[in-house]
Amino acid sequence: MAAAAAAAADHDAAPRAHALILPYPAQGHVIPLMELAYCLIDRGFAVTFVNTEHNHRRVVAAAAGAGGVQAPGSRARRLRLVAVADGMGDGDDRDNLVRLNAVMEEAIPPQLEPILDGAGGEGQLGKVTCVVVDVGMSWALDAVKRRGLPGAALWAASAAVLAVLLGAQKLIRDGVIDDDVF
Repeated sequence: MAAAAAAAADHDAAPRAHALILPYPAQGHVIPLMELAYCLIDRGFAVTFVNTEHNHRRVVAAAAGAGGVQAPGSRARRLRLVAVADGMGDGDDRDNLVRLNAVMEEAIPPQLEPILDGAGGEGQLGKVTCVVVDVGMSWALDAVKRRGLPGAALWAASAAVLAVLLGAQKLIRDGVIDDDVF
């Protein structure tokens, strides 16, 4: 019994690893990366989950509707939700992905760098030790690399979609599809 209590206390102690996770702000990207965050938390990591302000409001509202804050000792103690501005105005069309991508690439890195450096919660979860970004946010890995942190880009959609995207040029060259499709 004492061994189980010690193990539980150790599990709730300050984590050794702290992952920052940055999903692409579109349907089908946030939930898979949040599931990854919970898997990492279950393995002893702390996680800072960085969303755009637009999606952060939606995630917080959904969490409140699902029962709100979790009990002490649960995953909530190792998860920090952080919002960053995406550079778009309140009335701007976030479905215009070309504009959204261009604006985010300029707006988010200056906000991300202090988070990577431990601002806003370093004492709570410890300093960020690794980063996982959605492939659509891979430009964020430049800031990660400058700090010497390990980083990875994760493809959140299906493997079939990735295969089509990576193989499209070959399919066009081979005459399987017409280049007017893209």
